[in-house]
Amino acid sequence: MLFQKISLAAPAAVALAVTGCSSDRFASNTAPVVPPVAIQAAPLGQVSQSTLPPPEGSQAETPAIGSAQEPTQMESPGAELSSGIELSPASVAGVWKASIGGMNCQIATPQTKFGKGYRAGPLHCPAIFSRVNSWSVNGSQLVFYDNTGNRIATLYSSDGLRFEGQTGSGMQVILSR
Repeated sequence: MLFQKISLAAPAAVALAVTGCSSDRFASNTAPVVPPVAIQAAPLGQVSQSTLPPPEGSQAETPAIGSAQEPTQMESPGAELSSGIELSPASVAGVWKASIGGMNCQIATPQTKFGKGYRAGPLHCPAIFSRVNSWSVNGSQLVFYDNTGNRIATLYSSDGLRFEGQTGSGMQVILSR
């Protein structure tokens, strides 16, 4: 009986293999050669700038049309901005990309009470900033401290998304999200 089942299965397998091999699915994968197409750069146009209206439900005031807004500039790294925003611990809390004297690292600023404000966690930062262990906000200033309460750096922001300033030794510090 076993021999009969094998003898029936063998011709069925051969028939299936022959049918499968004659299918178009196994045809040669040679695609027609397409000549390369030259790509041209898009023409350059002019860029315009305009002020967007505030989001719906926003309490922000928009300047009158035609009024000029003076951009705020820092006199030197670490100098207070004339129109710095009022900071809150919640607006600073999070993880920041830091550039300290041109070297990149990260610093975590959770809202855990510690030292002169809140705990800070530098990650792979240069020596001067690796000593940071707390931070606080004072008006428009973001201040970082070491474990003895000495000021390491003072930063300012005009929008809360980017901070600029310097360490006590004059090294430039930039934080961004």
